[in-house]
Amino acid sequence: MALRAGDPESIGGYALERRLGRGGMGTVYLAQSQSGRRLALKVVHQQFADDDEFRVRFRQEVAAARRVSGAFTAAVVDADPHAVLPWMATSYVPGRTLAERVAADGPLRGAELRRLAIGLVEALRDIHRAGVVHRDLKPANIVLSEEGPRVIDFGISRAADHQTLTMTGRVMGTPPFMSPEQLRDPREVGPESDVFSLATVVVFAATGQSPFDADSPYMTAYHVVHKPPELDAVTGPLRDAVADCLSKEPSARPGLDELLERLRALPDEDADEDDTDDRGTGAVGSEGAAVPTEVGRAPRRTRLPRRRALVAAGAVAGLVAAVAGAVVVLKAGPGSGDRPDARPATGSSRNAALPSGWRPWQRTLTEPGDDDVVTRLEGTPQTVNGLSGRRCLASGAELYCGGSGVALTRLDARGRVIWHRPTKPDALIGVVDGLVLGTVGLSDGTARLEGYRTGDGERVWKTDIGGADQGAVFRRGRHPAVLTQSWDEETFQAVDARTGATLWSRRVGRGLTCSPDVVAGRPLADCRPMEDRADADTPSRLYALSPTTGAPRQIGTPDAGVSLAERSGHLLYLEQGDHDRFDYTDLLFLSPDGGPARRVKLPHGLSAQQTRPTLVGDTLYFVRQNGEVTAVTTAGKRLWSEPTEVEWLGSPVVSGRRNALYLATAAGRVVALDRGDGRVLWRGKARTDPGGVPAELTLSGDALTTVYGYDTVEAAGTDVSRVSRGG
Repeated sequence: MALRAGDPESIGGYALERRLGRGGMGTVYLAQSQSGRRLALKVVHQQFADDDEFRVRFRQEVAAARRVSGAFTAAVVDADPHAVLPWMATSYVPGRTLAERVAADGPLRGAELRRLAIGLVEALRDIHRAGVVHRDLKPANIVLSEEGPRVIDFGISRAADHQTLTMTGRVMGTPPFMSPEQLRDPREVGPESDVFSLATVVVFAATGQSPFDADSPYMTAYHVVHKPPELDAVTGPLRDAVADCLSKEPSARPGLDELLERLRALPDEDADEDDTDDRGTGAVGSEGAAVPTEVGRAPRRTRLPRRRALVAAGAVAGLVAAVAGAVVVLKAGPGSGDRPDARPATGSSRNAALPSGWRPWQRTLTEPGDDDVVTRLEGTPQTVNGLSGRRCLASGAELYCGGSGVALTRLDARGRVIWHRPTKPDALIGVVDGLVLGTVGLSDGTARLEGYRTGDGERVWKTDIGGADQGAVFRRGRHPAVLTQSWDEETFQAVDARTGATLWSRRVGRGLTCSPDVVAGRPLADCRPMEDRADADTPSRLYALSPTTGAPRQIGTPDAGVSLAERSGHLLYLEQGDHDRFDYTDLLFLSPDGGPARRVKLPHGLSAQQTRPTLVGDTLYFVRQNGEVTAVTTAGKRLWSEPTEVEWLGSPVVSGRRNALYLATAAGRVVALDRGDGRVLWRGKARTDPGGVPAELTLSGDALTTVYGYDTVEAAGTDVSRVSRGG
């Protein structure tokens, strides 16, 4: 990548030639010394340079990297951790990362896999002998050079004597390749943790995925700590070796010397060289999702699904993997680093391979005549939840349903009931850390938050929240919390999603009427002066609330509108007009530190009397009540506007690999549009009588789940790859 406007010509006396990559922590350049030596030079982003704790961590990274010989790593050449923008230069190692190699060419086999495993053991021996534990060994941090694998990025490494930064206790790393002890207590991590990570990397190299992969970082972390590894695709002596390394107990794992002897004894070739793969994965499609194969037929072994989080973290050689996400605080927000999230919309999954034996399905969730479904006149759910109100939430390929009269139920990807409980929450608000969170209305008009285990649906805690508004989950450090708002409309609370305990209670101000919101994991308060709350011309006061303390910081005074998402460190806010307020007129980019807002003018005619707009990547989708759908870029350019001839559609979900949008009516009728030009690809048929609340869509690869209905709530699964265009 060429240098951009604003990039310096040189840093520390080293001339910059081009960018190697950019991520959440900084930018890496290809640089040249005065003697002509090529280097990878990492420069920290300004926001982290102003963080004293981060500066300490960066100094640790430099010190750790300098202690290692450089024979199996990228040796440190120069650094200035005390500069205004701290930087570090290492030797430039040409070659692709392991993540890039597997994404482009598929898994390693035979001698190539054996050489990789042996090279990584040798590298870890060299690192451990220097008294350093790497703590973030993963495919994006391994460069496949001509001389063998090189391990890079010591951003979260530590000295083996446990002298390290402990002021925050944050869990950092990449969940699919972390050890159980690193997730449980990161301050007690020793060399055995790297052995565990080494085994996960070898499995990834052999299969294209981690042995603990799941559909969210939280479930992946849970699998690492509690579940056995998935090793069905690993065979022979290699499987035995990695299985021993993946012991949950650190002391049971083999040492590196023993592991090296076992790997050297492996045959150069695989025992099984046929080109079929019975695990159900398919070829790479657009945006890195796997192309599904016919049910019951094994696909030929071609390229495996691209793991976007790994590839994005792994750019080219040198230190680019370090800045593209090597230090990852576990979180639920979309995207990584500073790049827009071009993945499918919320409620979607990139895993396109349908489960073996999957068939379209339909299931009734509420029996006819059940009087527990309560609706407002306009047909929206009547619950204490002002922010979600969904009847079913997706977690991976499974659904957790409950709310608006639906009894608490867990369905798998095939529509089968895993468990069913008589509890009937008013609404579900999230699935986090092994718990389903919901609200229950009490007879006195107050409400209660409850947490239910995902494993069996049993309630593990309950907390009365009075007449509070609530309904969205945010991250408070390592753990999730629920944002609630007290009856006085000025005070907000954070409730621990694991225990139900109140973490903080904070008043935004006096004389305000506020409503809560959570965008990209950030808790917000949208307030107006009490005396002006009926005046549509009075601007809002938008506050960002500190996740840890609730302290408010005003970040803008926009006109009426909605908060959408977070992009490149800015909150995106759709603003309605100054006069009739029937249209969205501007897109605001609000700074979380209260700095000046950037305003983008939107095309005319984007009605605010419609479904809440949806942002995917850099495209906004507006859906009118008459069925017209309009796509507009965040730069304000109208891409297309097309009628669907189907009224009362809900918010879309997006398939990047099929380049399609899917929308549904309250009657369960699905419409598919081409994402590029908006033309209708196909229209389904209504499944029930019209009326009621908008349908809820969840897209998991090619499996589209629709939750719809009025008096009878139903769920149906459709394979969108097999729907005819004339449906």
